[in-house]
Amino acid sequence: MNETLIPLEALSEAAFVIGADCRVVACNSRAVELLRAESPERVLGRNAADLPNDHDLSAEFPTYLRERLQAVPFMVLQSRLARDDGTFFLAESTLHRLPEARYLVIIRDITASAEALRRLEAANERLRATIRDRMEFVSNVSHELRTPLTSMSYALTNMTRGVCGALPAKALDYLGRLQVDVKRLLTTVNDILDLRQMENGTLTLRKSAVPLRRLVGEVVEALAIQAETKRQTLTLEPGEREVYSEADRHKIERVCFNILSNAIKYTPEGGAIHATVRAEGDRAVIEVDDNGIGIPPEALPKVSQRYFRVGDQVTGTGLGLSIVREILELHGGALSIQSPVPGTERGTRVTASLPACAAPLLIVVSGDESFIRPLTEQAEAVGLAVRADREAIDVPKGCEGLSPARFVIDGSLPESCLSDLVCQIRGDARLGRLPILLLAPEVEPVRRAEYARMRVDVRPWPLAPASLRALLREQ
Repeated sequence: MNETLIPLEALSEAAFVIGADCRVVACNSRAVELLRAESPERVLGRNAADLPNDHDLSAEFPTYLRERLQAVPFMVLQSRLARDDGTFFLAESTLHRLPEARYLVIIRDITASAEALRRLEAANERLRATIRDRMEFVSNVSHELRTPLTSMSYALTNMTRGVCGALPAKALDYLGRLQVDVKRLLTTVNDILDLRQMENGTLTLRKSAVPLRRLVGEVVEALAIQAETKRQTLTLEPGEREVYSEADRHKIERVCFNILSNAIKYTPEGGAIHATVRAEGDRAVIEVDDNGIGIPPEALPKVSQRYFRVGDQVTGTGLGLSIVREILELHGGALSIQSPVPGTERGTRVTASLPACAAPLLIVVSGDESFIRPLTEQAEAVGLAVRADREAIDVPKGCEGLSPARFVIDGSLPESCLSDLVCQIRGDARLGRLPILLLAPEVEPVRRAEYARMRVDVRPWPLAPASLRALLREQ
């Protein structure tokens, strides 16, 4: 008996040895203390199934010993156990298989730790509820602010354009300052609302094939005046072909706007900001370099975290780059920031990557090469893929295995053929909602009205190359 007790006494927890008949054959002094037994003899010989004060577990205990522990060397259970003085405690029991059909059971009283965990979970839930209430309040206030701020922005813009008559220079200066403040507030409101939607998982992405080079070019044009006021050079590197990503256009426009406006803000007067858009394998990459003040090394890992701002006197909420990062991640993309710009000693490079996708497919329905050729040239010039249906007999069948984005129909085809082609497309479940452009030298008003009812956009033909490119960009 003493030989058995010596190793058990070396254990810091209550330990029991259970025989093949499910009875206690040995225990240490901590086991006697844990059960508050009068002596070790009151523990020895006790049926181990009587230890748990849980009917289901009591019934299962012999099964654990005789069957389940044959498959695994040990297992851990939690149960409510009874002491000899009639009190109870929450126990964690570790069961080990031993030679000679015996089992070692080590029991820990986890009542205090379980209660502490319960209190911590309750405190965490209260904290989460407080955060939810705070975000709900901020979201509601933001919703209430967005409409009047938008109206104020339009009103200020109209006043500076002379809707209320000519204004003195000083008044225009004040209106300009107000416009800047209103736009900053509106940006903050939109940031908060986007943040709220991201947190509760309600931010909806309406994806389509987005032409990124064109999108960045539009943002560059929109920010040109802001850059000019600081005598900065803001440029977009021209590319040979358009780069597309399956994305939410408005959300990615927000990403580009935040990145470029940040570059303008942190680049001193006379500085330069340069944007590039390119494809890298299956990724579409937007890269913005500036020669501004850069980011301190210690701040670089934190700049895309929420509410983080570099320095002590920087305006803003600290949400811009964090929202950029989260929007990109929702699209399966990523944000990276380097400072200084590689190969230089200053500035910052911000890189946004997105999954690339194929260019939208334009189906040209015509048998006339003089119609197909210029249309194909100008469509490819704006980054569209083109496939010609020269037979113009069964358009849906010709589109099998393809994912067209739009149709262009030669309006010089016979009238009966044109009507049939439009009905084929509009009657097909897969193609029926796609835009149709009809290019025709002349269309009678009655036929034009019929086409309008069938959602066909009728335009004149032929068109100058620049006009045709602009039309294809609109579609």
